[in-house]
Amino acid sequence: MPKNAVGLVHEAEQLGWDVRVERRWTGRLWVRAAVFSGLVMVRAGVEETEHVCAWNEATGKFVASASTGGFKAVREAIKTVRVASREQEATGRTVWGRDAAEWIRQMDDAVTKVTAALSDARDVFDALDGSTPTGVRAVELASAAHTEAKTAKRSATDAVTAARAWLAETNGDDARGCASWRRAIVLAGQHVKEAEKTIADAVARAEREALAAPIIEEAQGRLIAREAQWRREVAEAGRKPSARGYAGLIVMFENSSREWCAWFDGHTDYDGVTHPGHGDPSRSFVAQYDAWRKSKRSDRSVYYPSRYTSAALIAGDRVDAAAVVFTLAVADRIEGRGAEALRKAAAAVRKNPQGFGTSNDRKHLADWSKYPHNSFGEPTRLAERAPVEWAALETAQAAYHGVRDFEHALYWDAHNAGERAKARSGADRAGLAGCDKARAERAASGRTAAAWETAVERLTTARSRVYAAVVLAAGDLDRARACGERVREDDALAGDVWSAVRSCEEAYDDVNRAKRDAAHYEESAETYRAAGALSDFVAECARMEEAAVRAESAREETLDLYACAFEDSATAVENRRRLQASTASDRPVPDEVTADLKPGDEVAVSSREVGG
Repeated sequence: MPKNAVGLVHEAEQLGWDVRVERRWTGRLWVRAAVFSGLVMVRAGVEETEHVCAWNEATGKFVASASTGGFKAVREAIKTVRVASREQEATGRTVWGRDAAEWIRQMDDAVTKVTAALSDARDVFDALDGSTPTGVRAVELASAAHTEAKTAKRSATDAVTAARAWLAETNGDDARGCASWRRAIVLAGQHVKEAEKTIADAVARAEREALAAPIIEEAQGRLIAREAQWRREVAEAGRKPSARGYAGLIVMFENSSREWCAWFDGHTDYDGVTHPGHGDPSRSFVAQYDAWRKSKRSDRSVYYPSRYTSAALIAGDRVDAAAVVFTLAVADRIEGRGAEALRKAAAAVRKNPQGFGTSNDRKHLADWSKYPHNSFGEPTRLAERAPVEWAALETAQAAYHGVRDFEHALYWDAHNAGERAKARSGADRAGLAGCDKARAERAASGRTAAAWETAVERLTTARSRVYAAVVLAAGDLDRARACGERVREDDALAGDVWSAVRSCEEAYDDVNRAKRDAAHYEESAETYRAAGALSDFVAECARMEEAAVRAESAREETLDLYACAFEDSATAVENRRRLQASTASDRPVPDEVTADLKPGDEVAVSSREVGG
């Protein structure tokens, strides 16, 4: 290989790239190709990347083709791109090239951004003025968004806390449990930003709804007036109002009309089951039609009351009218593509403002004003030429969007909030499942199993030491008490013996206290073992070993005190025997007593005299 190629290969190997050198035929010459492959980190994971650098086998010069890069380009790519270790990715030491500590740092940064966004949203929310009806509605809209933002931020904080717990549990050896919470934090950030936008738009939406409210009332009035007129016409014709007649009034499609009549009048299905009707001709058909549409609502279809549909049509017509007026006002100043066609359409509309023949011209003029992005932004630039007409157009558009806002308030606001909450809940469950899965994989890999085995052995050994100390201390106490029973009150060392026995009992109480603590530690350790919390289990092992040390120390004390009690009691008994022996030898037996005794009674008399 050329000198530069050798250096590039060594440099790539040091940076973690997988390198192989192979011989290739390009179709006209043989080349040596160095293939550098590795897992490169991207925004949402890692992907396999390969760079090829080739040189002529005969001359040693580098060659470049569609499948191979030049030497400088390959060297730059290898030096600037960091690759992830395949071994660490496979064992879970890193995920997407990031270890547990780096995941925690990135999560902390994300939570910091979420907190800042929530703070900004709170500032906007606190600045809202609820003293007017529009302000009250704005506060109502912003309050729901602010509550959701706080919930999302809490979700992100909980995710980071869980990731930190995993970091402490694994001591930074496994990043899978940390990476499993990424989705929860990402969703929390997105939802907080959406809530921030909602809060910022609360005042504008309240104003749009205020503009749309009169239109909705007007639409409801038109519907009621149309129904009243229809009822009068039906009565004059000598007929009764019916669902079929109302369907013809509002021009329903055949399938919808059939379903509406079946719901209103009742029907019998194909199985022969009769379904009663829900309609009453004496009541308002508008309200009953809305009730029928509401009954058809499902996850795949949403229906709004007819007044909103009618209001949207009214508001849309007013937007088209305002857009036509604005376009007519600035038609002479329009430039660029399509300007001449717009002027011709404007001239035709001026001659025949409401005629059927100019409907396409009116649509052309309205579309030019309603969609500035399709008109290269020219309507916005010409707004200052006709400020009154432009303001009227913006007001009409705001009223139209206000009707849509009312529709969103009926269903989509709650639906979207529920979907976001469901997504956060799903991310939390996925985080827990990821931790459980990573924990299971760690246990299967053997590292956790070995750690658990060592910890369990430590716990078992410490527990055995505690119970052994309890058994030995109990024996010491029993023997010490036996020593206390051998002495009498008139013995010179009786006080020392009984004091040693009491001290031995106190030391035995210390051993029992250590035994009770050990039982508590053992119970806690079993709980942590069932939960798979290795760090907490190891902490309980350390506490158990501490209890074992205390028990053994107290047992050593009971042994020393028993030894003292034994020596003192033995000395006391020996002194008492010597005293009895000396007293018996110095005191003669009276003749008047022994004269009447039978053979063998002298010993009994002597013993009675010695005993006092």
